[in-house]
Amino acid sequence: MKNRILIALIFIPLLVFIYLKGELLFLLFTNVIVGVSLYEFYGMMKASGREVALEYGVTIGMGLSVSMYLAEKGFLHNVEGYVVPICVFISVSLLIMRVLQKKIEGSTAYIGNTFLGLLYIPLLYLHIYGIRGLENGGYWILTLQILLWVSDSAAYFVGIKFGRKFFKEGLSVISPKKSYEGLMGSMIFTILGLFLIKLVWFKHMNISYLHMVAIALIVSLIGTVGDLAESMFKREFGIKDSGVALGEHGGILDRFDSMIFVLPAVFYYFKLFIK
Repeated sequence: MKNRILIALIFIPLLVFIYLKGELLFLLFTNVIVGVSLYEFYGMMKASGREVALEYGVTIGMGLSVSMYLAEKGFLHNVEGYVVPICVFISVSLLIMRVLQKKIEGSTAYIGNTFLGLLYIPLLYLHIYGIRGLENGGYWILTLQILLWVSDSAAYFVGIKFGRKFFKEGLSVISPKKSYEGLMGSMIFTILGLFLIKLVWFKHMNISYLHMVAIALIVSLIGTVGDLAESMFKREFGIKDSGVALGEHGGILDRFDSMIFVLPAVFYYFKLFIK
């Protein structure tokens, strides 16, 4: 418990500074999240006996992070147009690597597993640069992080108090302890949390309460899906935690699994409805 509190006391202020003031530190932080999360994800695969190009996948993921940072700073243009060429490059290079290894058995899984990690982690998480480019982008990223903490805590405590008292079935067989009551508590407190944050950081911003409710619900619902997705992988791989980077808090992927899903969802909501 002391270890968990110590890590939180160090990590949370650092996170606030990085989101609001970090430049090269923001790039370094994002590279660490992408690189370590990929390392943990591929490590879980390898621990369960699956083949994967771990070093290659981690290198490509961090390279994508640097590319997105340069695009945000205006050094690269039309980044969306690079998606297909990048996918082609990854596919061809993985095929070449496998041919040079002179291996036949497990080749499909080797390529597919490596590609899955790149689609799951950097492709989703790197939308953090897109949100950072919005008005008050750093504050929005910090807001999403805070709301995920609120959502997770509310789901936990409401679930303990009221779980399965109204709905007898759990939320998902993937994570049996999660309940519908906990999810409802998560949605309510996340909405309230965003309303309070709006009064502090976004009171000057012309954004309707309807949008605020929608964003809060996206955080709560999509964040839950992100958490369940990682739990699904861990159960399949037979792993309790993705890693030990954060001590009793588990691995980096354990702490950012919900953020990975929330970032693109909120980014495209802004692009479609708020702009």
